[in-house]
Amino acid sequence: MSLAGVGRIPGVHANAGVLVVDGLRANLAPSSGSKIGANAAGNRLLVIGDSILAGTAGRYGGAMCGSMVPLGWRVAVEAEAGRPVAFGRTVLSERLREGWDAAVVFLGTNYGGDQTRYQDDLTRIVQSLAPRPVLLLTATLFRDTMLQVNAAIRIVASQNPNVTVLDWGSVSVQPGLLNKDGIHPTDTGRRVLVASVAAAVGPAPKGPQSAACLPSQFTDDSMGRDVMPTTVAPGETIVYDTLPAVTTVPAHTGPSTTAPVTSTTVTGSSTTSTTVRQ
Repeated sequence: MSLAGVGRIPGVHANAGVLVVDGLRANLAPSSGSKIGANAAGNRLLVIGDSILAGTAGRYGGAMCGSMVPLGWRVAVEAEAGRPVAFGRTVLSERLREGWDAAVVFLGTNYGGDQTRYQDDLTRIVQSLAPRPVLLLTATLFRDTMLQVNAAIRIVASQNPNVTVLDWGSVSVQPGLLNKDGIHPTDTGRRVLVASVAAAVGPAPKGPQSAACLPSQFTDDSMGRDVMPTTVAPGETIVYDTLPAVTTVPAHTGPSTTAPVTSTTVTGSSTTSTTVRQ
């Protein structure tokens, strides 16, 4: 499978929905509905979640930006460890007015046990974002109550035409994708997760704004530091005036032996080249 001309993610190969990550074969998560990018008015993408998506943010190596920026998106990951579904409403109260064109929401792991309340909160999030296209991710079934979460997600999707569902729950149980807790992704799992999101979102509409990894405002992981990855974040935000042919912000651990990445940063009317050492 080709991620819309992104090219080859380092250590990851894809063909017909199957990825090989450092020798491990894994299926991409299936999605229902059309690709998010096909229905977006622009390229600003807001990603909202708990610890699972927080592990893909810039402070843990930037795996989400590594998959989405080459597809033309301006991406902000607003995710914190231990957050329930109501966190999505908190994020939107602060950032919705900034003019986002699409969203990814993964808030089901920290379920409080009240399906009606969960479904109501999720509906309010989706309807606040409407008519923007929204990708909702199902949760891993690490306990029986997660069945209620995923049922609510599918009900919300059936009632809101701007929603597409990505079934992370069904593929996350593949060997090697989750840590011993059966909830949080391994490094390999995060790469499969972001590749699945990239496949479901698709390329951004072409527009005047350069693709970029945008700063996060919500970065408090104190409720779950023991489950967060130990990766080192890149030192700079990468902004592209011309999109690269390959992913350039892979998640990584410790010092890298790869060559520096040269990116193009646009400041005002001038364009400068910046070398970012991963």
